[in-house]
Amino acid sequence: MKKTGCIILTGLMAGMALSEEPGAAPPSLAAFDEDVAVCRRVVREYCAIVQKMAAVQTLDKDQQAEGLRLLADARRQWTEIQSKYAANPPAEYAKDKTFNARLRDFANALEDMERALAAGDARRSFQACGFGCGLFVSMHEQNGLNYALDKLYHLRADIKTTEAVMKTQGLAGVRQRMVSLLQKRDAVLLAPPPFPPENEKATAYAAAVDELSRALDRLALAVAAGDTKQAEEILANGLTLVNKPYGIAL
Repeated sequence: MKKTGCIILTGLMAGMALSEEPGAAPPSLAAFDEDVAVCRRVVREYCAIVQKMAAVQTLDKDQQAEGLRLLADARRQWTEIQSKYAANPPAEYAKDKTFNARLRDFANALEDMERALAAGDARRSFQACGFGCGLFVSMHEQNGLNYALDKLYHLRADIKTTEAVMKTQGLAGVRQRMVSLLQKRDAVLLAPPPFPPENEKATAYAAAVDELSRALDRLALAVAAGDTKQAEEILANGLTLVNKPYGIAL
């Protein structure tokens, strides 16, 4: 009887010891970010294709096939990311009870992009891509993470809207948006650079942001002077200017 009791006690103590052993260490934020970035670069290639198709409102079968190939690759990569991180997120996301659901949301967005493109609806596929990018911005900001890429995302959206306002409301409408536009530009300038100084991309990124910033300064001066022609020219080139540092940062 005593021997049986000792065996039970030993088993209980062993179980307690195992339960007290620390779980697997969480992966680093840098490792997670890089895995996500690799996948997002593939999505960006697809997005560039579908954006052109949506703009001309015609379906190029070869481009459609290439877009679907890229999306298949992105979905494969994202499935691996879900398997790797869903149950073991970086420490920075440890308090985010929706982390797993966030990963699933982007998987669903990829599926929506693919379904729309396969059906020949490039515009809808492109809109799903924009929604997917916004999911990352929300995930970062709601977890207190400060990325220049996210600040560029907000600035790009504002530039796009301001360009549309210029066409529908003219200079008066743009004037009302300038304070918000310049604040978003300042947020980009104040965000931590995406690369350390020794990285070869750091110089290219800084130059691209500087070019963008100077263009927005010129826009503000043009609006203040009532120069409609110059304001239109700057805004027409706005997305090209903001996409350059965005592409480098990603």
